This record gives sequence, structure tokens and C-alpha cells, in this order.
Amino acid sequence: MNLSRAKTLLICAFLGLNLLLCYHLFGGEIRKLTRVAVSAAELRQTVRQLEDYGYLLETKVDRAVRKSAFLTVAPLWEVGEKLREEFTAAAAPESGPSGAIFYDGDEAKVKLYPAGLARVEFNSGQALPDEVSFSNDQELTSAFELFLQELGPAFSEARLDYLERYGEEAVLHYVQLFEDMPLYSGYLTAFLENNRLQALEIYWLVPDKPLQEKEMEVIPVTEALLKMAEYLGPSTQPRRIIKAELGFYSCEYDAEKWEVPPVWRFLFEDGESCFINAFTGNLEREISN
Repeated sequence: MNLSRAKTLLICAFLGLNLLLCYHLFGGEIRKLTRVAVSAAELRQTVRQLEDYGYLLETKVDRAVRKSAFLTVAPLWEVGEKLREEFTAAAAPESGPSGAIFYDGDEAKVKLYPAGLARVEFNSGQALPDEVSFSNDQELTSAFELFLQELGPAFSEARLDYLERYGEEAVLHYVQLFEDMPLYSGYLTAFLENNRLQALEIYWLVPDKPLQEKEMEVIPVTEALLKMAEYLGPSTQPRRIIKAELGFYSCEYDAEKWEVPPVWRFLFEDGESCFINAFTGNLEREISN
């Protein structure tokens, strides 16, 4: 018998056995990753239905089968205290309306609200770390994010959502991330004018990691898109949907802890968001920020 041929047969048999074992061990997980909830044909049909309502889907969507769970969250009170120490350390507290506490310093005013929202208003505007070309969005956001880094590590979870411009004014909208998913209930908004930071509003949360066994499949993105069109009704002018993502959202609560459901969130080009509960398909109210 040809020894070289026998070795080749043995090697092939060994590789075949390894492939068979890998399939049995990991095949289920691989199938889960590649399983889709929405076929290409279903997506095309949904796009046509949306267009009939006056909505244009101009972003990629997640067609895979997705699972999620409720998040338990609590306000991160340390954020407001950090801002107070940073900008109004020597100021005495003053009582404001609705239980708010104000600190009036030489550099800025800090307002802390009972539910956890913190607002900083800079008396003369805050210079950003680098020279900035206001007409360049990338330079503007990079300079602001350097400023955030100087404030501390809590804001490493911030991701730019979108930017609005009004002449010499700009508003940067950030969302909080949790395990690479947007937690829309946590947000940071920066108000700039003439290349200087005028004010900050921050509402940051501490999420508890949910138990894997509590995860459930969410409704497909196509179903959520049609629910959105149904709730909003037909649009007389074409409206562009520029983001469609799975994340977490609830309105703000004056509570120590509460649960936040997963949502499909659709962002329009004008900055309006629509949140569809990813378990029930119900419309969730938008944050006013």
C-alpha cells in the first residue's frame, strides 16, 4: 500500500471528524447568528408600504433575529455632583422651583433637579480644548469630546447621535451606551454658539445587567416600522428615516429604580424620534430634552 496515500487518507478522515464535531458543538450557535427574522423580500415590501405612508427608509436595518430583556436603571447622581465641583465648587446651594438646587458660581451656574437631570450654564461660554472650524462637524464634535474626556470617565459611554445647526448655533445630541446598545433614556445635550460651549444638559443612568435567561425575542424591525407609520399616520411631505436601531428607552421617572424596555427607535432627519416597544409594538413617549 502507498504510505503517502494512506497518510493523506488518515489526515482527511481526521479533518472530517473535527469538522463534524465542530458542527455538533457550534452549529446551533452559528445558525442562531445567521438566522434572519426579515427576508429581503419582506424588507422590500415594507419599504414600499412606508413610501405609501410618506416615509422614506434611508438607512440599513437589522434583519437578524434579536433577543433582549428589560433593563433596571437608576439615576447616576454623581454626575451632577461632579459638575458642581468642577464649575461651582465655592458656591452655596439655593432652592429653586420644583425641588431643584441651584449653584451660582463665577464661571457657571449649575442646576440639579430631583429626578437626576443636571444643567450647566456657562456665564461667558466655555472654550473648547482645540481651535475649531465651526463649519466642520467632525472638528467641532472632536473638540467637544476632548472636553468631555477632561470631565471624567463617566462620559466614555456617550455616543454622538445627531447634530443640529441654527446659523452660528449648534446642538450636539449624545446618547448613553450600554454594552454597545443605545440607552436613549440617558442623554447628554451640548449647546454651542460661535464655537463656544454655552450650556450642557446631562441625564445619566446606572443600568443593571439583565439575566440572560430573561431574554426574549423582539418583534422584527419591519413590524416596528409599520407600527410607527400606523401611529404617526400618513405624512403629506416625504419624511426621511435616517436611523433605525434597537436600544432601550423609557420616559424619566422620579424614582430610585425602574425598568426600561427594549425599543426600536427611528430617527427622522429633522431630529424627531419615534420609539416602538420591541416586545409589545406599542408607541413609547419621546423624551423632551
